[in-house]
Amino acid sequence: MIKFFRKIRQNMIKDNKVSKYMLYAIGEIVLVVIGILFALQINNWNIERLERKNEQMILLDLQVEFQENLNDAERVMEGNEDIYNAMWAIQQNSLDENYNQEAIDSLMYYVFDWFDYTPKPGASNNLINSGNLNLISNKELRKLLTLWSGVAAELDDDEQLAVRYSQDIIIPYIVTRFPMSNLEAYDKNVGYYLKESNNLEEFEPIRNISYNVEGLLQDKIFKNHISVKKMYARHNALECLNVVNTCRSILEIIEQELGQSNL
Repeated sequence: MIKFFRKIRQNMIKDNKVSKYMLYAIGEIVLVVIGILFALQINNWNIERLERKNEQMILLDLQVEFQENLNDAERVMEGNEDIYNAMWAIQQNSLDENYNQEAIDSLMYYVFDWFDYTPKPGASNNLINSGNLNLISNKELRKLLTLWSGVAAELDDDEQLAVRYSQDIIIPYIVTRFPMSNLEAYDKNVGYYLKESNNLEEFEPIRNISYNVEGLLQDKIFKNHISVKKMYARHNALECLNVVNTCRSILEIIEQELGQSNL
């Protein structure tokens, strides 16, 4: 093909057809430019195709990551709601002067309980740290992934305050006024089962020990601790709801993007 065009140029020069040669030269340049542009377009199509393929793989990894994050966030939110409800019930028993020990013991377990949400790092961290966030074509998804670490960090900050309050203040105070062994039966009931092992005897809580229920429920310091515990639980549940909603939004967009790619 190149020899063919070269021969045409040589014949035009010999015949002194300058004007025709100029037109031919311009046409040849145009063909070359078109060829280059076409080659660039094909290259761009290939790059875009590879990027979209990579994006689909990333979206699948993100889907797994945020489904796990959602499941754990819902668990923690429900746990904080249970703590809140238990603290409210203790307050109500105190107001109603209901000093039934079995009922109070079932609620006291939540005084010592707390929940800690830990996001599952994975595709989102790798995506941001590698600088490849631009592979995600959906702008709203890119925005949510960028904000995700801050959303999870806000919940973690509040949780740590609640955990430290329970560990450092509530527990040291209450263990001197309440028999902790009474919680063993309720530890089993709320799902903390011992793993099966030949080296472990069957879990059997000891008999409840009597204590001054009225004195505990009407103690002013105890009431203050219950109020603070209740407020922490409410605040953490609301913060966790923000995490839940963010996970759901991310998963919804991912599902839409994956659905479109399969059309």
